[in-house]
Amino acid sequence: MNTPLGAPRPGATRRKPAERAVARTIESDDADSLRAGRRRLGVVLKPAAQARSRNKLERLLEVGLEMMNEIGFDRMRVVDIAERAGCSTGAFYQRFADKEALLEALAQRFAEKAWTLLDTMLIPERFEGQPFAVVVRRMVVVMVRLASAHAVLLREVVRASLRDMRTWTYFSAMRDHMMARLFEVAGHYPEVTDKAAPGGPIELAVQIILSSLISRSLADQRIIAISDDDYAAELATLMIRYLVIDDAPWDAALSPTVD
Repeated sequence: MNTPLGAPRPGATRRKPAERAVARTIESDDADSLRAGRRRLGVVLKPAAQARSRNKLERLLEVGLEMMNEIGFDRMRVVDIAERAGCSTGAFYQRFADKEALLEALAQRFAEKAWTLLDTMLIPERFEGQPFAVVVRRMVVVMVRLASAHAVLLREVVRASLRDMRTWTYFSAMRDHMMARLFEVAGHYPEVTDKAAPGGPIELAVQIILSSLISRSLADQRIIAISDDDYAAELATLMIRYLVIDDAPWDAALSPTVD
């Protein structure tokens, strides 16, 4: 039986958007890199079928994140992660090749949650009748809150990307998706339509904000004496002025919450 053009193959597993974006990047690598990527990420890109195994995977991810926040990635040991998760080191290695693979899995999970949040937030209908400045302020608040809530993970992913860019792939895919959704919303505003293109003012402004958030995650948080929402307000003001659009007030309490 022939499969219709564009339809999934029989028995094929549908990938999530973030997985498809990463897969496209991985498929552009050479054969050796592709095989290595599958060894490291296979359990994440192809979830376990049994509920018990899925629960164990999730527990390992949660413990890994907890310990990373407590003592840092470098001091984490596989044996300690497994012990706290209530499983053997063998169970850990059945799912992850090493600590780096665990970090990749955490990066993927974060990117998928952020991806879903962006999909529910950056919808043109949500901003009908409101100025584009509200879009900017609402979006930047969420960006800052996400980066702050996952500052340790962001820092460790940045550090890991200096050794292997594959870990950063999930974050770059999330960034590209955010830009696409923001461009879609901007297309409904004549004053910024011509600025909503790859390499244009909107993308440059967002890239600057993302760079600022990365720098903040790498800094000593005790030195940065500014709240997340105040920081977001300042960054949004900079973007609004750079785009030369009318400003508008926005109550940060109305922005989506971030886990």
